[in-house]
Amino acid sequence: MRIKKWMAVLTISAVMVLGLSACGGSGAAPAEDAGSQAVTEQMSEAADEVSEEAVVDATAYGYGGSDPVEAAAYQYMVEEMSKNYDEADVSIPTVTIVAEDLTNENDVVCYGDFWIDNYNIEGDTLKCVSGGNYPGVMHMKKDGEGYVVVRMDQVADGGDFDQSAKELFGDYYEDFMTVYSDSDARDELRRITVTDYVHFNGLSVTQFQDEGWDPVELYQ
Repeated sequence: MRIKKWMAVLTISAVMVLGLSACGGSGAAPAEDAGSQAVTEQMSEAADEVSEEAVVDATAYGYGGSDPVEAAAYQYMVEEMSKNYDEADVSIPTVTIVAEDLTNENDVVCYGDFWIDNYNIEGDTLKCVSGGNYPGVMHMKKDGEGYVVVRMDQVADGGDFDQSAKELFGDYYEDFMTVYSDSDARDELRRITVTDYVHFNGLSVTQFQDEGWDPVELYQ
């Protein structure tokens, strides 16, 4: 059995601003000190190295890494979940994978917390106009060098959330709840992903903004 377990909780030295809106959590971007700037530079260099090894190009969706399962998750969120909303200029996911089960290449199971945010471009700003959260389990099958999502089982809303999450995530429930409850890490991952999307797709954008919140400056 081939299992890849992810604890995708980012440890960032900068203090993040808490908050959730209809387009996800965001707030005014904190000033970066020398330490956090060094972390950002290291992450950027690592992304450059990983992208060169990628067997599936998912940069159109904001992902430049080498994991074909993660690439498929990004693609699915943009191409399928964005259909739940009115059309916007761009759709950018935030994907946090908890674990991957690669035992059967025709039924790869990806456990995670998945978000989609839809933006209109206004000057140098991505204005978030809609979005939502879709925690759950994606089922994928082999497709060339990569994978394609064939089904997604989502955690139930409201009072059924906890029981549904336990049933879907099983042994990974505690890991999922750690990820799901960490809004600081999710906000930082969103900032990184939006920055990557802008760079990969050549947009003249320097920040994004949720309605009612201050703009968040992107990394250089």
